[in-house]
Amino acid sequence: MNRLSWIGFSALVFALIGACKTSDDSNVGLSASGGSGGTALATGVDLNVGNGGNADVAGAAGQSEGPKVEGCDRFAGLDECGVTSVEASFSAANVLLVIDKSSSMDDQPDGFELKKWEALKAALAPALAAAEEEMSFGLLLYPFSQQTQIPLDCFEGCCEVPQGPAALEVDIESGVASASKVMSALNAAGPGGGTPTAAALDAALFYFTTGAGKDLKGDRFVLLATDGGPNCGESSTICAADHCTPNLDGLCPAAEGNCCRGEGSYCLDDAAVLQKIRALADASVPTFVVGIPGTESYAEYLDAFATAGGVPNPKRTPAYYAVSAEGGVDGLTRTLRDITTHLVRSCEVDLGPVAPDKRLVNVAVDCDVVPFADGAGWEISDQAPNTLVLAGDTCNRVKREGAQRIDVVYGCPTVK
Repeated sequence: MNRLSWIGFSALVFALIGACKTSDDSNVGLSASGGSGGTALATGVDLNVGNGGNADVAGAAGQSEGPKVEGCDRFAGLDECGVTSVEASFSAANVLLVIDKSSSMDDQPDGFELKKWEALKAALAPALAAAEEEMSFGLLLYPFSQQTQIPLDCFEGCCEVPQGPAALEVDIESGVASASKVMSALNAAGPGGGTPTAAALDAALFYFTTGAGKDLKGDRFVLLATDGGPNCGESSTICAADHCTPNLDGLCPAAEGNCCRGEGSYCLDDAAVLQKIRALADASVPTFVVGIPGTESYAEYLDAFATAGGVPNPKRTPAYYAVSAEGGVDGLTRTLRDITTHLVRSCEVDLGPVAPDKRLVNVAVDCDVVPFADGAGWEISDQAPNTLVLAGDTCNRVKREGAQRIDVVYGCPTVK
C-alpha cells in the first residue's frame, strides 16, 4: 500500500488553503493572493485559486511590453498588447473537521512517539495556525456526549452523537476566530467509545443543509479523519465475522469465532456511511477521507468512501488519504506544506464588477495558455459576464490535481 506518512493528516488540512504566493517586485500582472489582499501590478491577473479568503485587485492599464508574470516566461503570443484593471475575489473555504475520538485513538502505533490522539492535536495546532487567515473551520467530534466524558472502557452510551446544532463543538467561522476554539475543544476531550461515523456525518449533513452551515458563503467541505472502521449501527444487525470490526481489528479471540454475535453495534456500518457521504456530495459538500493508523484493514471501505466523497487522493493509491506511523509529527507538518497547493481548486473565477470584452481575455494554468474552445477550455457566459469558468479537461485537471496558479490576461486578442 502506497501511503503518506502519518503526518499527512495535517497536510490534508492545508490542501484547501491555496498557499502559493506571488511576489510583486516588477510589473508582471495583477496579483491576487487569497486572504491577504491584492497587489497592484501591470499586466494580467495571477489568481491564487485555493478558495481561501478574499482577494482585491487593482492595477494600471496600457503596458506595451506585454504580459510577464512572476515565475512564468512571457506568455506565447501575448507579448504586444495592453491591459485593463480588474478586481477579483474568491470565496472562503469552509471546512468542517469531523474527527474520530474512539477508544482506539488512545493507542500508540509501533515506532511512533505519541499516542494517536496526542499526535493528532500536535499536528493540527500548527496546521490551523498557518491556515487561519485563509480558511474557515468548524469541529465535530465523535462519539460525543454533552453530559459526560465517554470512557475508554465503555459499556453504555458508547455511540452517542448529539442531535442538531449541539453536534458541533465549534461552528464554522473564520480561522482567526476558530483555530484556537478547535484546539481548546480537542484539548478538553479525550478518546473513548465506538466509531459512529454515519451518525457524525448525518450531523454534518444537517449542519450544511438545515443548520447554520446552509448559509455559509463559499465552498464547503467535510474532512473526515478516522482510525478504524465505522460501527455503532443498529444493535439488531447480524453480520458475519468478516464484517465484524473486532474481528477485523484482530481483537476477537479465536475461540469466539465471531465477536459480533449478539453485538450488532460492532458490525461494520459501511453502507450507512456511504449513504451519508453521497448525500453530502449531492448537497455540494465534498468529503475528504483520511485514514490514520488503524485503518489498514478497512482500506477497501475507505476507498469507497473517498470516491463517493468526490475528492479522492489525486496522486496516490489508495483513493483515501492513508497515513502511516512513520515520520512523526514534524514530518506530518512538512508533508502538509508540501502538498497543500495541489489538491482543491475552484473552476470559477470572479472577474469583478466590470465585465471584460471576451475577445480580449486569455487564461493560463500553471503558465500554459489555455486556448478558448467552446465547452473545452474556458467560458464567460452572457448570463454571468463577470465570472470566468474553466471547462472540460481544463476544469477536470484543476479539480483532480490542482494548480500552482491561474492567470487571466486582459487586453490581448483571445488565443483560440
